[in-house]
Amino acid sequence: MTKPIQEFPIRRYRQGQVTAFTDRVAVEEPLEIRLAGEPFQLLMRLPGLEKELAVGFLFTEGIIRNLADVTTLHFCGTATDPLLPPNVVDVILTPEAQARTGRRHLQVAYSSCSLCAKEAVAEISRDLSPVSSDLRLAPPTLLALMARLADNQSVFKETGGTHAVALSSPDGQVFILAEDIGRHNAMDKVIGRALMERRDLTRMVALLSGRISFEMALKAVRAGIPILAAVSAPTSMALTLAQELGLTLAGFVRGDKMNVYTHPERIRD
Repeated sequence: MTKPIQEFPIRRYRQGQVTAFTDRVAVEEPLEIRLAGEPFQLLMRLPGLEKELAVGFLFTEGIIRNLADVTTLHFCGTATDPLLPPNVVDVILTPEAQARTGRRHLQVAYSSCSLCAKEAVAEISRDLSPVSSDLRLAPPTLLALMARLADNQSVFKETGGTHAVALSSPDGQVFILAEDIGRHNAMDKVIGRALMERRDLTRMVALLSGRISFEMALKAVRAGIPILAAVSAPTSMALTLAQELGLTLAGFVRGDKMNVYTHPERIRD
């Protein structure tokens, strides 16, 4: 399996001096998701947690509704199916879940965006159910969880080239973290892992290392995650979606400060 970090020779400029240097960069590779052997989606991602990424992606796209919709899950070159080519996850779904894919053909989702305006916002959010959870979290607890996210971004510390997402229980006993070159991939990885571990997503908090875009808020709503917090800012579309569909958004969560933008009743002492 490809390692997530690669060494790369560069010329480094420092205070007027140019020297040869070996830098460490985050690896970007394609992952093809197949459904019963048929190409379905190509994701550009950081190697690691391939099965979790496939499950999380299918879940946040609304194709599977729970893990019971997945009957078989194979990753390239594993003992379960060594005949698959590299960087392929093959998923066999129940007939009901397969029917939700429609007539969609193979698409490419780049590491910077997997939504890519392929559907109108109104169409995407039309059939979403509001988030329903009585989860409550004290501000100091949320700040402590965000600090833990920053402390555990190992690939970012070496490369500066990844985003991170964590799902945590309020007490921190469950803390699922993933890094990726795409923030949406990192979100799908942790959601997929939580599903595979049979975690209750309505009792989890999502922590982001960057901004909260519409797409990240959409994934949280589809997963039923009640609180989405980030070290950076939300976008206007993320706020609109969160306000309408019961998602608590907190931004600039760092140090001893935060801004709570929507549904503040969930973040209180």
